[in-house]
Parts: sequence; structure tokens; C-alpha cells
Amino acid sequence: MKTIMELKDITKSYHDKKVLEKTSFSICANQIVALVGKNGSGKSTLLKIIGGLVKPDGGQIHNYIQQLKIGYVPEVTPVEIPFTPEEYLTHMGNIRGMDKKQLRQRVGDLLETFHLHDDRHTRIANFSKGMKQKVAIMQAMLEDTDLLILDEPLSGLDPKAQRDLEEILLLLKERGLSIVLTCHETKLLENLVESILFIKDHQVVQEDSILGTKNNRLVFEISIQKSFIELLPFIKIQQEIRLNNEVNEVEVIVKREHTDKILIELLQKGASIRQLNRIHEFDNYF
Repeated sequence: MKTIMELKDITKSYHDKKVLEKTSFSICANQIVALVGKNGSGKSTLLKIIGGLVKPDGGQIHNYIQQLKIGYVPEVTPVEIPFTPEEYLTHMGNIRGMDKKQLRQRVGDLLETFHLHDDRHTRIANFSKGMKQKVAIMQAMLEDTDLLILDEPLSGLDPKAQRDLEEILLLLKERGLSIVLTCHETKLLENLVESILFIKDHQVVQEDSILGTKNNRLVFEISIQKSFIELLPFIKIQQEIRLNNEVNEVEVIVKREHTDKILIELLQKGASIRQLNRIHEFDNYF
């Protein structure tokens, strides 16, 4: 893949508090990258460094596209905007000095892409959170954009709004954009992301093939007539098994390819399912 940006030995501190220490990674063209880490780990700071809004204390940033065009959407965006989306986008384009004919075409294209054409004359203040998030992203894309940076784009959205935004992000990627985002929604990571930047202990680790789910956690409730001893021979797993006799529960961690077989065997022996949770290799970074 073609690299569009490379960060080398990036260091950043605030008031003697270390945020990043000599961390390096790259961003490729036509790729969606997730930045994963716990709250306070430095995700937003790193996004701002990538977007050129914050200067690192040390290190180098190399852009491999001449005049790389970046759009940035913060986690918190204005919500009581006294405009319709068409008025707001036109107003922001005028502030940037965009050609009026090109701006009108661009606004129309964005309204279609983000499924807001029918709502172009509705006040943004009356929009749902998901629709307001779309407007914020559209504003960042008014001019041609090579790299789109999104801070928690799915935060607080209902499932339908999440799916809608996921589809739009995939479409933008197909049209040639690179996207870097932070998120806590593992569903988004599964569906969209090709590369993950793990941030922990002031360092970033980049992985490109870690999105597959390795294991599932199964929690079974055992009926009163069945004992753990009777069921354990059917749990042919040499991994983690937790037993809780007081509440008649068996918890096992199994490889994904074994899940269906274990489910069938335990159900046939009188167990009932209490929980089935996927375990991701990146769970420890949240």
C-alpha cells in the first residue's frame, strides 16, 4: 500500500505529563485506521498531531502527498447551529473562499452522499445526533480531502445511525479517502478497519492483521438435574474454564472454530446459554 503519512519518534507532553514517547507509525492511502486506547491515553492528542493542529515536542512527520489535504472532526461539535445543512455548508465554504459554482456542486454532492438531501432545508438544531454528526463530517470535507480524521464518530449514536455512518465511511474509502478514527465500538472495528494503532504506556503499536476474533467466551447455566461433572467431558477445551457451583454456571473460553460444536453438545446435555461474548485481541486496550 502507498504510504501517505509517516510519523517517526513522536514525543508529546503537557505540563510535564508524558503523553507520547518516541512513537512511530504510518498511514496508507485508501485505508481506514482505528486508534484504540483507554480514556486519557492520548488518542485525541495524537489525532490532533496527525491533523496538524498540535505540534509534537519531538519527532518528524513526513507527508508523501504534496499539499496533503486533511479534514478534522472533533468529538464535541456545535449542536445549536442556527442554519439548515445547506445554509451551513455554503456559509463555511464562503468563509474558506471557495468558488461559488464549485461550492454549490460540492454541497449538493455531500448532501446526496450523506443521505441528507431531503433534509437540506431542515434546521440542524432539529436533527438527531447522528444527523448532526454527518453535518460535522460534511463540513470537514467541503474541500477535496485526502485524509479524514474523526474523533469518536459513533459515540452516542443509535444502532441505525451507526450502520448508516459505517456505510458512508466505507463509501468514502472506496472513493479514495484515508480515514483515521478513534472508537470504542468493536463492531465498527470488525466491519471497517484494516489497521489498528494501539496506544498504551505512551507508545503506539501498529497492527494490520489483528481484526479477526480469535476466541469466544461462553457462559452456560446448568439445569438442576445436570451436574458439572456430567457436562465437563463435553467441554473438550484445554483453555480457561471457570466453574461456579453456587449459581450453577460454567464459563469457558473457546476457539472460534469450536464454538458451534460446544454449543450443540452442551444444549443437548441440558445446559442453557446465559451469555456468548466475543473476545477481541484488542479488548485490553479499552
